[in-house]
Amino acid sequence: MPKEMKQYSIGGFEVLEFEQLASTNTTAESMSLDVLKDKMAILTWCQTQGRGQATNRWESEPNKNIAMTLVFRPEQLPAAKQFAISMVIALGCMDFVGRYVKNVTIKWPNDIYVGNDKIAGILIEHRIVGSCIQYSLCGIGLNVNQAEFLSDAPNPVSLIQLIGKELSLPDVLEELLECIGKRYADVKEYAVLEEAFQKNMYRSQGVFNWEDEQGVFQASIVGVDEYGQLILEDVAGKKRVYAFKEVKYLQ
Repeated sequence: MPKEMKQYSIGGFEVLEFEQLASTNTTAESMSLDVLKDKMAILTWCQTQGRGQATNRWESEPNKNIAMTLVFRPEQLPAAKQFAISMVIALGCMDFVGRYVKNVTIKWPNDIYVGNDKIAGILIEHRIVGSCIQYSLCGIGLNVNQAEFLSDAPNPVSLIQLIGKELSLPDVLEELLECIGKRYADVKEYAVLEEAFQKNMYRSQGVFNWEDEQGVFQASIVGVDEYGQLILEDVAGKKRVYAFKEVKYLQ
């Protein structure tokens, strides 16, 4: 583990701040179980190999954005309801971004969108022991003060591009953690989280084009089940259920 570290409390979380990390999730994974506390944040202002979903990478210019991994260790949260953690993080991030701009939604499973552009990505990894979650590592990349994106990501956007001014990253961190902490208080209120999540899903209303391994079809979003699978209803009235990467949004 890198030695250059500050430790402090902010926004209801204990923060371990590093000068530079390859990946906050990878660093969290390397920590022993007795180090990983509930509501802990592993943070860096310079992440060199940020991880996205599957084999994707997350672009983050040094000292411009939020790159961190939150540790949650909820007591007796059934593994069957692990999507509650994903909803907590997504809704908390959405709440924060919504303080600055309008038209903020959650693109299933947990990207944060402003309009049709992606402002934050989330990567969640659980450790399950028996029938319950032992801990969850929740990687968050939030675009704040980065004015230009160089990767081939199709639609990144940042707060500075949307509001035209830089924000204090320590202030952003505190606000974001407070927003997530408020949602985490409801981690065992699955129905409450589910209602808010489905209400704020990207393309939650209307019929859109989708594509699965069988081809292109039209459908509307019904919701998400407790395993985080997307439930669609096609124009013929047939319900379709998909795990991550099994279906694509089409423009």
